Amino acid sequence: MSLIQLVGEYLFTQRTKDDQRIAEALSEQFGDDMVYFDAPKIYAAALETARAEQSRVLVLDPLCVVQVDTDSRMNGTRFITAEVDRVIREGKSDYGFYDVGDAGTYWLRAALSAFSPVDAMTGVYAHGIYAGGQLTGVLVYISQVQEIYESLRDIQLRILFWLVIVAAAVMVVNMFVLRTITRPISELNEGITRMSRGDLSARVNVRGKNEFAGLASAFNSMSERLEQLDKSRNQFVSNASHELKTPLSTMKILIETLLYQDPIDPGMTKEFLTDVNKEIDRLNRIVSDLLTLVNIDSGAMKLNLTDLDIAGLLQEQVKRLAPLARENGIELECTAGGAIVVPGDPLKLQQVIYNVIDNAIKYTPRGGEVHCSVARSGRMAVIRIADTGEGIPEEDLPHIFDRFYRVDKARSRETGGTGLGLSIVKQIVMSHGGTITPESTLGKGTTFTIQLPLANKKSEE
Repeated sequence: MSLIQLVGEYLFTQRTKDDQRIAEALSEQFGDDMVYFDAPKIYAAALETARAEQSRVLVLDPLCVVQVDTDSRMNGTRFITAEVDRVIREGKSDYGFYDVGDAGTYWLRAALSAFSPVDAMTGVYAHGIYAGGQLTGVLVYISQVQEIYESLRDIQLRILFWLVIVAAAVMVVNMFVLRTITRPISELNEGITRMSRGDLSARVNVRGKNEFAGLASAFNSMSERLEQLDKSRNQFVSNASHELKTPLSTMKILIETLLYQDPIDPGMTKEFLTDVNKEIDRLNRIVSDLLTLVNIDSGAMKLNLTDLDIAGLLQEQVKRLAPLARENGIELECTAGGAIVVPGDPLKLQQVIYNVIDNAIKYTPRGGEVHCSVARSGRMAVIRIADTGEGIPEEDLPHIFDRFYRVDKARSRETGGTGLGLSIVKQIVMSHGGTITPESTLGKGTTFTIQLPLANKKSEE
């Protein structure tokens, strides 16, 4: 049952009860008056009620002849309806609804039908008038209920109006939802599709600060990272190919020169074979460094951690490289106090310190200095390796840990470097939970600062 029907039934039920109560009260009032048929008194009371309730009252005798009509139009005529007939035959009160503009009878549900051609809905209430237990007449109370029908129709029109408003609002909300939810998902799906096809430059627009914006931002970060990794991989392959090709090309030229030499010069042959041997050593270093990086990247590199005196390890490497420093006319110094214990892999950290000091010696001109020191700083061991070399240009400083990156490519190859040493150093330091930071001033030198976490107190004891 619809809301309109529920409201209509309630209104009609209440109106029916009110009109029945009025009809019953009048019938009881007219009981004694009908015995003596005091017409003026009956008419006056009926007229007062009719005017007050804006209704019409008929008083019938047992033969259904109208004795009193508040409209004074049906006096002396017979008035028979189904309601009156039931009171005469069964002695029970009854009521019904009529459409004055149509001879048909409409009951409650008919009155609730929307846009029905009803001119004026009228309620007819019939109640017996009794005196001494005998039926002396019938009271007919006629009330206009058209206003109830009009109210229901107005309510229905209002509800229809608001339904249209709500439907329009729902459409607007749906469009908003499609714009704020479906569109970001569609854009994200398009970005994923482009990425799956190999386009790592795919990005999506980030709108607002909701969950979809966070998802789009995460996708963009992932896409950017993958693009950088792809570029790094391509650059790495290109650099590795170039580094491997250079010694191979050199060996090929040397060997072809020997093959086509006629007659064979023993001195030249020895010199060329010595150069070939150097190029092979260089290839071995490159391959060895590449394998080391592969192990680090794949997580295959295992650290054999022990409580290590990093100050003692620094002093050992300084002694080991002292002959090389003297040969290059460089003063190599080391400042280290008591034992400073860190959890570390001795071989790996030895490689770190050796490579950094070796680089400092190689890139410091004759007469320069390389100073090494180690000290505690909070819960960290701080190693500093400073040289008085030419320094590193500011634009090159952020890239010195990149694989195969060289500030001075020609000179780097002359010193036998592979361009992978600092990359390996940084990875080893990071695997120990530490950091390595370069500082350089062009023309004054470079300082590398390595920080490693100290061992806990129990380990030191």
